[in-house]
Amino acid sequence: MRLLCRCSAVALLLALLALPVVVCADEPENYEKDAQNAENTPPRISHAIKDTADGTYCLECHGTGLAGAPETPHPERLTCTGCHVLGELKAVKKDKKKK
Repeated sequence: MRLLCRCSAVALLLALLALPVVVCADEPENYEKDAQNAENTPPRISHAIKDTADGTYCLECHGTGLAGAPETPHPERLTCTGCHVLGELKAVKKDKKKK
């Protein structure tokens, strides 16, 4: 009789522990929305970039502040799209230097 009670208690405990997993499984994962809502997230990329863009492409403007681009505080990091994601796209003005 004690064995039956112990087995029933263990089964009930496991069922209760599995309940939150079953409830959360119905929600689709949306990592981009989570990133938007997170505090202190990196700024979004507000202009079109090449599919093959890397840090050297980004640093052409963001390394020096060319055409009013915000200067990066960490030019040694070259995997920009690892943290920064595309946001609302705006037109980019290229600053042409006069000779």
